[in-house]
Formats: sequence, structure tokens, C-alpha cells
Amino acid sequence: MATVTIEWRGKAAYLSWADGSQRRRKSLGPITKDLAEKVRSAKQIELEHGVQILPRLPTVRQFLEPYCDWYDASHPTTGKKLRSEIRSFVSRFGSRHIDKIPAFEIEQWKAERLTDEELSPETVGKEIRRLKTAFGLGVQWKTLDMNPMDGVKAPRGVRDVAVEFYTADALVALYEANPLRADLWRFLANTGLRRGEVVKATKADVVQYAAESRIRVESKDAKVRTKSGRMREVPLNGPALEALSRLPDKLVRVHADTVSDWFSKDSSEAGIGGTLHRLRHTFCAHLAMAGVPLRRIQLLAGHADYATTEMYAHLCPTGGLSEVMKISL
Repeated sequence: MATVTIEWRGKAAYLSWADGSQRRRKSLGPITKDLAEKVRSAKQIELEHGVQILPRLPTVRQFLEPYCDWYDASHPTTGKKLRSEIRSFVSRFGSRHIDKIPAFEIEQWKAERLTDEELSPETVGKEIRRLKTAFGLGVQWKTLDMNPMDGVKAPRGVRDVAVEFYTADALVALYEANPLRADLWRFLANTGLRRGEVVKATKADVVQYAAESRIRVESKDAKVRTKSGRMREVPLNGPALEALSRLPDKLVRVHADTVSDWFSKDSSEAGIGGTLHRLRHTFCAHLAMAGVPLRRIQLLAGHADYATTEMYAHLCPTGGLSEVMKISL
């Protein structure tokens, strides 16, 4: 009689059993011991009696707690932020089995969050996107066979707050605060690359077109590096090329969270504040002030949604006055 066993690698469980002369193994991903035992027992009954028993999916808390532990190991400095962003959902649905939560109840939870005067639509959107990612990975790991957040749209809110960016003087202060990291910050300010893009970038990604150099933001496999899932090329100006020449072949050799920590220290030392993402805002904002069309900024920044690029519209020269003066109706 075939015996089904559970093997553990860290917090990830693997189901193991014999199929004739062959040994079979199936990943269950990060999962609780109780749920792993239920899956093992169901598989044992299936092999002994030929009857497949589908165990109920775990509760929200049973899945998300080990997921948070896995996330801590992969993202050592942002685990608290993750837990904060899923706290409301876990409080509401933590004891419910994932496959037993109707979509309308999740929509009700979302509506209540949106009517909370202390929360912005952007905050609620972040919570929903965070949950979608977590449950989506559960499906990918084959721990779950459905994502309860499918079909739930994440609100982006009204972008009525002026975007914050650094002036040229602020950037000089940043570069002087830590000369050892100045080239990295200068490169990001002049290319607008996202944090996740620069940690994967290498000098081999730079392509040459006649006298123009560009960095290609993509990967060698089917997963494109850009957040929007598209490949793009960003021209390298003089300061970017100069900074690039002093950076290593793999531009960043540490975890993305570490880069954010570095920036927080350097921007604080420079007295300018802000987060690493503000360098990306700086890139887009200065393009807009230089008169670059918003559509072109969208392509250079890799914005999937044009509404994101419209945050910089108010920075365009003359605010459209010169264009309107060209007509007389």
C-alpha cells in the first residue's frame, strides 16, 4: 500500500507518494501543518480507495499567516507594512474559508473602507492589490485553486495632490550627502527606473543606436521587468552615462528593500526627505517642465495608465496658454 508523506523545506510543504514504480512529489507551498495533514490524509484515501476527496481550502488566516512569514524572509524590511495593509481584511474574514467568501461580501468590505473618512482611495487600492498578489501566489503555488480577489477592482482615487519631486539643488545635496552612492541616485534621477527594475539591470542591458545609448528595461525570459509588463528603452543622457560608467556591471547587488533603506538614510542626511520613488517623480516632473509631451513621458516611464502620467500635466510650460493663443474662433 502506497504511503503519502509530507516533506518540509523551511515553511514550504511537499506531498510525496509512490505511483507504481515512480515517486511523485507535489509542492503545497507555504502552508500550516494542520492543513498539510488534511491534504496528506485526503491523498492517502484517494490512493487506497480510488476516491478523490477535495479538502476545503484554508481559512484566510491559515493562508495569510504563513504567507506573511514567507514574505518576511523575502522582503526583510517591509513585512510590517504588509501586515498593516491586510489587517482589516484578516479582521473581517480571517476565520472564513477562502472558497466560502462570496464576492459581494468582499465588495461590501471594500465599500466600507472607501467610505472611511480617514482612508484615501489610494490606500484601499493598495490593500486590494496586496491581497490579490498574496492569493495569486497561493494559486501559483497550488496551495489554493482560486483567488477570492479576482474581479475586485482596486480604486486609484483622484490624483488631486501635487506630485512631489526634487529640485536640481536638492539633488546636489543628495549626491553630496553620500558620494559612495551618488552615482546610483544620479542614474535613477536621469532614467526614472523603478526600484525593482534597477536591481535587475546590468550594463549588458544598454544598447547603442548610432550616437545614442539607451537602457533596455526587460529580462531574458518571458517576464518583462517593467511593472506594466511591457519592454521599454530609456535614452541615457550625459549624467546618466557618466554615473553608469562608475557603477558595477550589475548595477545593484543588494535586495531592493536595502536600496530603499540606503536612500532614506542619504535623503535624511541631505535634509531633503522623501522616499526612493521620489527620484522617479523627479524624472517625470523635469521632463514635463522641459516641454516633453505627456504621451512621450508615459512611454519613457512605462506607465500602463495614462492617468498616472497626467499627474505631471500642471508642470508643462505655460499650462497650454501658448497653444490656445494660436486659435481665434
